[in-house]
Amino acid sequence: MNVLRIDAWMERSEPVIKLHSGLSENLIAEWRGSAVCELIEQGIVTCSELFSTDRRVQQQAAHELLLNACANSLCRSNGPQCFTCITGRLLLALAHSDSQEQPSVAGLRLYQSAS
Repeated sequence: MNVLRIDAWMERSEPVIKLHSGLSENLIAEWRGSAVCELIEQGIVTCSELFSTDRRVQQQAAHELLLNACANSLCRSNGPQCFTCITGRLLLALAHSDSQEQPSVAGLRLYQSAS
């Protein structure tokens, strides 16, 4: 069972990406139209990741979407992708974590340099 589930409709005139809890099916976050385009342009997720049949690829994409949603909600007053507060720096370091789910050296250096 997956912890997070992505519903993506990219073929619509207004594309939609929804992130759901895999356990409760509750909606966690939703992006529409230009917000979806920004996710793709910024490399947060790719279409191939969204439609992959590989469970690990799907969960990594869901993880990136969750981090983006958290960062945007925490930094709403400063605008999207603001990573100047401590929470934003921690999220950015986590986004650069390695495959063993440990903060990467690059991510930690990024966090320390923003302090």
